[in-house]
Amino acid sequence: MSLHQLPNMTALPAKIIRGGSSKGVYLDIRDLPPSGAARDEIIMKVFGSPDQRQIDGLGGADKLTSKLAVMGPSTREDCDVDYLFGQVGIELPRIDWKSNCGNISSGAALWGALQGMGRTLGDHMEVFVHQVNVGRRIRCVVPICDGVPATVGDFSIGGVPGTGARIDLDFFDFAGSALGGDVLPTGNAVDRFDIPGTGLLEASIVDMANFHIFVRAVDIGLDPTRSIYDLQEDKALVARLEAVRKVVSEELDFISGTAADEDLKVSMNPLIFAVSPPTTYKATNALTVLASEQDITARSLARFSFSKAYPGSGSVGTAIACGIPETIAAEAFNGDIGGSSYSVRIGHPGGILEVSAEIHTEGASVIVDQAKLGRTARLIMDGTCYIR
Repeated sequence: MSLHQLPNMTALPAKIIRGGSSKGVYLDIRDLPPSGAARDEIIMKVFGSPDQRQIDGLGGADKLTSKLAVMGPSTREDCDVDYLFGQVGIELPRIDWKSNCGNISSGAALWGALQGMGRTLGDHMEVFVHQVNVGRRIRCVVPICDGVPATVGDFSIGGVPGTGARIDLDFFDFAGSALGGDVLPTGNAVDRFDIPGTGLLEASIVDMANFHIFVRAVDIGLDPTRSIYDLQEDKALVARLEAVRKVVSEELDFISGTAADEDLKVSMNPLIFAVSPPTTYKATNALTVLASEQDITARSLARFSFSKAYPGSGSVGTAIACGIPETIAAEAFNGDIGGSSYSVRIGHPGGILEVSAEIHTEGASVIVDQAKLGRTARLIMDGTCYIR
């Protein structure tokens, strides 16, 4: 009997794609029921959640590998593919459908190129991705070799061994995408929040590709020279950062009510970044990252867990924040703005990540013209997943 005909299991076509410094399961929307409880139940079974080890599914027991992309033909005329992102809970049986993942977006671009959904222009394919969660567009450029997406290149990214073909992602359309307003949702470069156990704390709130909070590392008691694993074991530090996430979420009416604590364990947003001027430290691969190789040092946390690399969306938000005068990120930034176009090299636990940006202002509003991130992506598996 064919496995596809086994009466006690359901067969589901699936791809596993490493996108940037994350890894996700990519499912075709045409193979799934409509959004809702039935779809969520299938996805939880695919990942083996809830279970800290995700031993009975495809999840990797880490927030960077418990990610989902629901893909399909575009439902809007100005895009080539639809990409719906889900951050799948590991210990809680819930999926965050309200965020985006910049790293998994590179896999979405690769998925579209593998399907031939885009325009081949010489040695690359241009793919416009509709990010369904927030209704915005990503312009993607995927290198092509012999008519298919290239797998070999000399571009390296922190947190991923080796090199690959560079995929460019331009998040030009993501200003205000999380909260539906301006890049500075409070209208201020810096706000002050009364944090239980910490007191008054200055923070910059930036809505760009996701909902971001920037604080000074020194103000929150974070030493960027410590390993990311030591930081994760510092329960008091994690609690302080999570307290900031909760207060800011409630004051901006993003997450509130009796379920706020659980919601913050599920929701990627807001992401919090502890930043400092460029600082020499050792990356997770034990190589030394010099202060001279960076423009800003940053550590990222969401859902009670530090990122072992750096969120793609967070890198875009960090770059835009560095270009806005008087934000905490701009204060720590040691690079050169020099006009509307600039680049930012972020020192993170996996190494260095560089983003190019172009912004201008119209009255009190910050307008994003370009926010370009280079990633690599690779198809790891194309096959069938079986669930009970």
